[in-house]
This record gives sequence, structure tokens and C-alpha cells, in this order.
Amino acid sequence: MRSLFRRSEGLFEPRMPEVDAPATLPQVFDQARAAAGAGAGQGSGTATRSVVVVTPGRLLMLQPCPPPGAMPAPQVADIQKLIAPQPQRHIAAISYTEIGAVKADIAKAIPFIGILLGFAYIGHAAWVFEGHPSALAHGCREADVLLVDGGMLPHLQSDWRAVASGAMRRPEIYVHDRATYRLLPAAHAAAS
Repeated sequence: MRSLFRRSEGLFEPRMPEVDAPATLPQVFDQARAAAGAGAGQGSGTATRSVVVVTPGRLLMLQPCPPPGAMPAPQVADIQKLIAPQPQRHIAAISYTEIGAVKADIAKAIPFIGILLGFAYIGHAAWVFEGHPSALAHGCREADVLLVDGGMLPHLQSDWRAVASGAMRRPEIYVHDRATYRLLPAAHAAAS
């Protein structure tokens, strides 16, 4: 019984999962960006917005935002302080996207999912993936902003910042500290 408990506790422990690396990987991320952009930038219209989770098996899971007008104004204002709604931005994120963990409790797997949902709610396109070396450049392509789960830092390749920056449109990179729930510029975040 004890080993079962450990496995369920470890379900949410960040690590680099084994991933599928299909020849169509660039198209997978094109689809993720397209799905994330569907409904983005629509203001207060009725378009459904979602954060796209790219699993290690390269499935796309849509995590829907609250319907337009459903978020309380103070919450929306807090999100807008992080990133203004205009111009519309493309936001990539690296976190633990193992499908079992995401399905069991997405907030434990991706601790800043609420922030990503807020960004999508105000009109930005947001997608999240695990940051595997085979996918890092593809996942960051066309992004203006990259959020990195601090729990994933020890599992990323040593030159992750250079690879990500090289693929992004306008590199702006932040690391999410799991202990303090703060976003810090990558240059100031302690890398393991």
C-alpha cells in the first residue's frame, strides 16, 4: 500500500517525460498555436478560448477558459497588470504535461495554469508543453512570451534559454517559482 501512495504523490513531481518525436512535430505545434489562437483577440465576444496543452504523446488537450464576462473584474485587472490585453501576444509555457497528471489535477501538474487561462481569457494565445529537446524550438516558435515552470528547470537542456530565444519572435522569458508563486525574469531566476 505504501508504494501505491508514493506513486500517486510522485504523479505531480516535475520531470522530463518520455516523448513521442514524430516527423510531423512541427505540424503538431502549428496545430497547437492555431487552436490557441482560435478565439484569441476576440475581445468580449462569444468565441470560446482555451489554453492548449501539448502532451508528451503529442496529443492536444484544450483547457477552456471561463466564458466571456465570467471572470470578476479584479481578477481580470490582475492578469492585465502582468500582460496588457493589447497587442495580442503568443504565450508559450513549459511545465509538466504528462497526460495522467494533467487529467488527475491540472493545477498540480501545471501550477500556473490559472495565469495561462487568465491570459487566454483576455485574448492572448497560450499553449504549454514539456520542453523536451526534440520539441523546444518547435514549441517556442512564434512566441512573444515564454513562461517556464521552475520545477522543470533541472530537466531542461543546458542551453534551453538560447534555443528558446532563438525560436521566439520577441523573447521575453519568465520562470515561475513554485514556492512563492511568482514570475521572475529568467535572467534573475536561479537555474539548477
